[in-house]
Amino acid sequence: MRRFLTISLVFFAVVFMFSITLTMVETITSPARTELLRQLLDEFEKAHPDIKVELISPPYESSDQKLIMMLNTKQKVDVFEVRDNFLAIHANNKNLADLTDFATSWSGWDDLLDLTKKAATKIDGKVYYIPYGFFIKALFYRKDILEQNNMPVPKTMEELYEYAKKLTSPSENKYGFAFRGGSSEHSFSEIVIMSYVPNIDPNPDRGYLTTDGIPYHDTPGAIEGLKMWINLYRDCSPKDSLNWGWAEQVNGFVSGMTPFLIQDPDTVPIVERRLGDSNLYGVAPMPVGPHGKVYLDYGNAGWGIASYSKYKKEAWELIKFLSSPEVNARFSKLNGTIPNCKSAFSDPYYATGPYKAWYEELTNPDKYVFYERPVHMPGFPAYAEKHKNDIQNIILGRKNLNEAVKEWADFWKKEYNLAK
Repeated sequence: MRRFLTISLVFFAVVFMFSITLTMVETITSPARTELLRQLLDEFEKAHPDIKVELISPPYESSDQKLIMMLNTKQKVDVFEVRDNFLAIHANNKNLADLTDFATSWSGWDDLLDLTKKAATKIDGKVYYIPYGFFIKALFYRKDILEQNNMPVPKTMEELYEYAKKLTSPSENKYGFAFRGGSSEHSFSEIVIMSYVPNIDPNPDRGYLTTDGIPYHDTPGAIEGLKMWINLYRDCSPKDSLNWGWAEQVNGFVSGMTPFLIQDPDTVPIVERRLGDSNLYGVAPMPVGPHGKVYLDYGNAGWGIASYSKYKKEAWELIKFLSSPEVNARFSKLNGTIPNCKSAFSDPYYATGPYKAWYEELTNPDKYVFYERPVHMPGFPAYAEKHKNDIQNIILGRKNLNEAVKEWADFWKKEYNLAK
């Protein structure tokens, strides 16, 4: 017995001596999300008894600043959350390890969605992180209201306008469309506007340019698309939606006042909870423009490794675990994101119901063209505010439409150094 205890103590001492601790930092923090992530890390530790993971979860409001400070001062960080709008900052600061060799020799690489690979390699074609999921717009619709009106789901922007207009009866407080006129309106209006442009350049860092190398804003198609967006407001939406944000859009949809809603996948669980019946609504791929396609921007986040980590091999094992189809699907369900790999869609939760619409968008690249809105460029915040104000003023008759689109185009000519 004494000999057995001695051997056991020696064994555990050896395991402890050779175990390492990875420090992981998440930034999109919430209590429920942190709890699930900790559960997943516990499972990883059980499968890798020589690796422990310390999870750091700063308050959401200051999490990105906290992470940047930790990285720039070379505090212990091995794995950290990489948000798309901070990717360039981390790369420029040389705080991200190049994972290309790890990724290309990983059996799971081929299972990743094409969009996952595109996002992962957007900096110089090298892999600096593995995205865990995406935020992409799709069309929410009230099944019950469409059925009552013997109306199909719109497949084109023209049909969206036509059906929304038919559903609109202001005297009954009924409207067809949940217009987004307030904060971040460009994320919605530009989907409709750009769908009328035949040749948006989908390549990274080309943002708002056409394949002819000019800003799209004052092209004939864009002007037609802008008029369609304005008509969706004037003929199909509540007057106060000129200032609506996310909450007002969702309220209008859930109440049945506005049966068509453009939103991201994280809206699904909220809509289901508030409606209380998943049969009352559906989600369809975004309607396409007159050229048979629609351009979709995407948001994402993922996991990267600190460039100065002493445990890159072990950190990669953790990223592989979190990126495996089963674990990624579990994480995405709570996170409200679209999973990063094809096989995750074999899960009935994603293969049927509302998420099927996003899979169709992700797997039909000729119809649903993903591009990157130039949010990284210095002038973007000013443009976004101007775009919102200009559209409101066009609708209110305070600004000329042709004047506005020329100003937008001139703005981006300067940003892209195209001005003569």
